[in-house]
Amino acid sequence: MTVPGDRVADRYLLRSRLGGGAMGAVWLARDELLGRDVAVKQVLIPAGSDAEVTAGHREAAMREGRIAARLSHPHAVSVFDMVDDAGTPWLVMEYLPSRSLATVLQEGGTLPVPQVAQIGAQVADALVAVHAAGVVHRDVKPGNILIGEGPRSQGLVKITDFGISRATGDVSLTQTGVVKGTPAFLAPEVARGQDPDAASDVFSLGATLYACLEGSPPFGMSENPLEMLYRVAGGDFQRPRNAGVLTRPLMRMLNSDPAKRPTMPEARDQLARLAAGRDGDVTEVLNARTALPPTVTDLRSVSGDAPPPTTTPAGGPPTAVGSLSPEAPAGSAPTAEPPRPAVPRSPGAPARRRGVLAAVLTLVLLAGLVTAGVLWVNREPSDGGTPTAQSSSAPSTPGPSTAAPSSTAAPSTTEETTSPSAPPTTTEPPPPPAPAPDTAAEVQEAITSYYALLPDDPEAAWERTGPRLRAQVGSRGDYIAFWNRFESVDLGAVQARDGSLVATAPVTFEDEAGGVSAEQHEITLVRDDDGRLLIDYDLAV
Repeated sequence: MTVPGDRVADRYLLRSRLGGGAMGAVWLARDELLGRDVAVKQVLIPAGSDAEVTAGHREAAMREGRIAARLSHPHAVSVFDMVDDAGTPWLVMEYLPSRSLATVLQEGGTLPVPQVAQIGAQVADALVAVHAAGVVHRDVKPGNILIGEGPRSQGLVKITDFGISRATGDVSLTQTGVVKGTPAFLAPEVARGQDPDAASDVFSLGATLYACLEGSPPFGMSENPLEMLYRVAGGDFQRPRNAGVLTRPLMRMLNSDPAKRPTMPEARDQLARLAAGRDGDVTEVLNARTALPPTVTDLRSVSGDAPPPTTTPAGGPPTAVGSLSPEAPAGSAPTAEPPRPAVPRSPGAPARRRGVLAAVLTLVLLAGLVTAGVLWVNREPSDGGTPTAQSSSAPSTPGPSTAAPSSTAAPSTTEETTSPSAPPTTTEPPPPPAPAPDTAAEVQEAITSYYALLPDDPEAAWERTGPRLRAQVGSRGDYIAFWNRFESVDLGAVQARDGSLVATAPVTFEDEAGGVSAEQHEITLVRDDDGRLLIDYDLAV
């Protein structure tokens, strides 16, 4: 039995089991010769297997090594070595601390359109290299796409697991009646028994992106693989509802006729253009890191109007992704990365609003009375007398601090003067000027009062969320379910500056299992129609 502390080929010290792949167990190990961490894949041969079965497993491992060794691409996991240890083949690969895209979707829900386009473009770029090397991946799915974490790997997107890939001309895999791959992400022609090719990988990538946007693959999911194959073979699925600008290219990738699908380079180029936007650079898209917003925003429902994700070009400062490691590494709990919207009513908002209304009313009065040359200002005397008239020599527009009196102002107690041109002896003082907008204190108060509600009162916190965050979260229920996972949330000192609606603060989360994670957050706020500050984006950085 393999356990942590064992050495493979007298060189690789096993540290912990990361998970299982298509053909065996994957371990985190230390290459003691080169002094680096690696992932080693142990090809598990069933106990009691006869010589022919054992030889088949070993040949499959060697084939995976040979195929992966053909590839050198920034978005594909690299293979370093193939060793034999006491008759067991081990594949030595690049170690990427990460979460699989399947885990991201399972824990957080769907992703926004621009982010899906970027992930798709990067995976497609890797698959272009795969196909150029004469290889068909045959198992493109969320579980085989990794999104890195950590200072050096944060946001790196890589495709992995070439365990059932097939090289052109390799006839050793031809077995009549055997369908290899994950049924829910297979192309219809493969489900019907045809040989997979590059067009099949295009379909599987499209099905993966569909799942990122809709929450499930095109043909749904079933525990019964035969039922799943039947559904896929039929080729009928519901048009995506959340794909926005990705709808047309996605439907082309998912065409049931392989000849009508785009090639992988065409799919890559279109996805990259959509991710870059009108004025963006597609090269930056292919080199960018994918910053998954805090886990709460990973619950987002996607629409074509969803804001583009924050991305950092490779080599730039890392952005938050969560706690990842390939296939959920032992000992690393997912980091909760909440985004929160929200906010208390701004102290100066009502006054500002009254000032705007007063200015509008003044302009209306001016337009109506300018031909008469007289500006009338109505005032209700306390004795019920008639309103006084101000001379046309009075300023036609109020100065910066002379907003028109509101209808709720207290009536003047001064008697009317005998001369219509004489100003009243006393006037109601104008309201005090509103505080300067977007002050640091106002932003700090909004963020502090929002986090004070969490995690105990997520219903009230939801009312303080902005439109951008709500669009990403999807529903009040998803938002509440996310916060119910935590025992406590502690907000540190909020750093803000006057004139900016972006602030930073440390946030510490404790989950129900006692796990604690500390993060630095960048929080963006927005004002609603009433002047309230709402937390519109909250990203761990």
